[in-house]
Amino acid sequence: MRNLPPIYDDIKEMEKLTNTVAIELDALEAAQKRVEDEQFIMTASEKIIRARERAYNIRADSSTESLDFRRRRLIVRQSTRLPITQRKVHEIVNELVGKGNWEERLNIEKCEALFVFDASSASVDKEIDYTLDRILPLNIALKIARRISTKLHVPSFMMSGSEITLHPMNIDDIEQQTSSNNLVGIKTATKITITPM
Repeated sequence: MRNLPPIYDDIKEMEKLTNTVAIELDALEAAQKRVEDEQFIMTASEKIIRARERAYNIRADSSTESLDFRRRRLIVRQSTRLPITQRKVHEIVNELVGKGNWEERLNIEKCEALFVFDASSASVDKEIDYTLDRILPLNIALKIARRISTKLHVPSFMMSGSEITLHPMNIDDIEQQTSSNNLVGIKTATKITITPM
């Protein structure tokens, strides 16, 4: 009513008509906002995320993969266009696993790159492998390792063998670095092998 000329004030039919139009305009504005939200990955609904995943041949498992991870994976897939610089690789990996959850050991003379990640879910590990394999140049040998941080307490009366084998979750390429404080008379392991189940 405030947008109409004053001649329409206090007319019941005009009040009812403008109330109806206001509801329709609010619904139209909400629909427009939904359409705008669907244009961007971080605000899109799960239905639109699923459609975008199909375009990249991604088979998402909504029971094990969160919607936030699926959105980040799509952003990574869209942003991995060649040529890729080392800084861009860092940005992509940070987007995928988070800053500080990984490290890179680059040997330029040998053309080798070792990426060490904290062990996480199988879907995240699979996406890390896929992404790095796609974006690193072919002349660089790619190695990916998973790390598990753990503390190992050995009682003083226990004598361990020369080889210890641990069977953790189904995670590939796990490397463990250990340090030990030995007491007199204890023989500690000289080789530790971690084998996926």
